[in-house]
This record gives sequence, C-alpha cells and structure tokens, in this order.
Amino acid sequence: MAKRTYRSKVRTVAAGQTHTAILRAAEELFVESGYARATVSAIADRAGVALNTVYTSVGGKPALVEALVREGTEDEEIQTALAALLATTDGWEVLRLTAESTGEITRRHERVLNFLHDNATADPAVAAAAEHAVERYRERLAIIADHLVTLRAVHLDAVRTEQILWFYFGQGAWRTVRGFGWTWADSGIWLAAQAADALLRSPTGDGG
Repeated sequence: MAKRTYRSKVRTVAAGQTHTAILRAAEELFVESGYARATVSAIADRAGVALNTVYTSVGGKPALVEALVREGTEDEEIQTALAALLATTDGWEVLRLTAESTGEITRRHERVLNFLHDNATADPAVAAAAEHAVERYRERLAIIADHLVTLRAVHLDAVRTEQILWFYFGQGAWRTVRGFGWTWADSGIWLAAQAADALLRSPTGDGG
C-alpha cells in the first residue's frame, strides 16, 4: 500500500507539472500570436508534450483560456491581501493596501490580462473569459467597498463605492497609468490618492 501511495503522489506531482507547463506554453503563444493564430499543436510543442496530453490535461483553446483566467482569479495572494484589508480599520490604509494588492496581482498576471483585453473580440471563449475575470475582480472590490462602508470611512453607499474602486483600481486604470510609463509604485500611490479624494469622508466627517 505504501508503494502505491508513493507512486500516486509521484503521478500527481508529474501531472501538476505537466498542467503548469501547458498553461505557460499557452500563455506564451496566446500573447505572441494572438488567440486565433495560436494552435493547440504549437502549444503542445512549446510545452514539450504530446498533442493529446494537452486535451487530456486541460482541453482545447477555450479550456486553456479559462484555465489561465482561473489561475489568475484564484491566486492565493488575493485572499491574503483581502484578509489584511479586512483587518484594517483606517479608510486611507484600506485604499493604500487596495492599490498595493491590486497592483501586485495585476503585475503578476499582466500578460494574460493584456491578452484578454486585446483578444476579447477574437472569439466568444475569450470574451467570456475576460468577462469572468472582470466579475471576479469586482466581487473582491465589492467586499472592500462593504468594509469601507461598515467603517463609515466613505460618504457613499456600497454600490457607488465599488464603482469608484473599479474606476481607480480596475484593470483599465492600471493599464492607463502603466501606459504612461509610470512605475508600479508611483502608479499605486497616485491611484490611492485619487480614490481617497473621491471616497473618504473629510476629517470633520461631513463627507465634503
């Protein structure tokens, strides 16, 4: 039994490594060639696996895009950052941490996010994956918005607060400031300051 367990663990590790290799190859080729021109055969060659292995491990191109998005939206750093945010009771610090964490997650998955943005009209599967990424992103921002409202740190309701958080910390905001050539750190500082001006109550608590 022990030997079977050991072999099972080895197979699990090998399968995980293969899965990761396929996703990295898919990411590289989607970014380099675009969704329409990238082929599953080329992805298999890049990953160093048989064509059938791509299909059995992940699936065809729609499944590969979905897996890449799921990898980003389920990044463990997101939950870690949310936990830190929800433990913070100062409104400004919440926004600073939001800038810091969304910037870091965006940086980590920048290539996939840019691919989704650039290829959303190429295929319904890419459009659906891009929409899912946005939905998950905004769900996390809604949690932050609720927290800010609970703290009475903002002068708006949770819905409007989430919308403003999306305006300043969403994918488009980061793409814009990075397009200016700003560093991630400078971008985060500026975005946090703008969000604070738009959201936080004045020191006197009158909201303006």
